[in-house]
Amino acid sequence: MMQLQLKKESDLYSPYDPSGRMIHTQVYDYLKTFCTEAESKKHIHDTLQIVSEEPIDAVRAKQAIRDAVQRDIAQFDAQIERNRKMALRDLITGVLLTILGITLYVILNQFLLAIISFLGTMAISSAMTILIKLNPDIRRLRSLLDPFTDFEVEVIQK
Repeated sequence: MMQLQLKKESDLYSPYDPSGRMIHTQVYDYLKTFCTEAESKKHIHDTLQIVSEEPIDAVRAKQAIRDAVQRDIAQFDAQIERNRKMALRDLITGVLLTILGITLYVILNQFLLAIISFLGTMAISSAMTILIKLNPDIRRLRSLLDPFTDFEVEVIQK
C-alpha cells in the first residue's frame, strides 16, 4: 500500500492546469518513488491511500495519476522507437561501410580500408549498444510504472 497525506484536494493537482485534472509534479514524483525494483520486490502496491483533512474525489485522483503514467509510458515508447530507428540507421551504415571497405581492399590500398572498416565497426557497435543496452533499460524503467496501470484509490478523511 502507498500512502499520501494532503491537507486539501487542490494539493493533489497542478496549480497551473486550468482544468484541475493534471497531477502535481511533486505528488507524482513522490508516487514514483514507489516504482523502484527494490520496492516492487517487497510487495505489490495495489492501493493508494490518501489521508486528507478534506474530502477528495478518488475517481478524479486515480484518473489524474493514470494520465500522468500514460504520458510517461508514451515518452518511453517514443524513445524506444527513436532508438530503434537510430540503431537501424547505424546498422545499415556499418554494413555498407564494411562492404565498401572490403571492395576497396580489393581495388585500392590498405590505409583507406582501415579507415572505412573502423567507421563501419563503430556504426555497428553503436547499433548494438542501442539494441542491447539502451532499449532494455528504457523498457525496464517503463515496466516500473506498471503498478500504476491497475490500482485502487482509498481516501481517508481525518
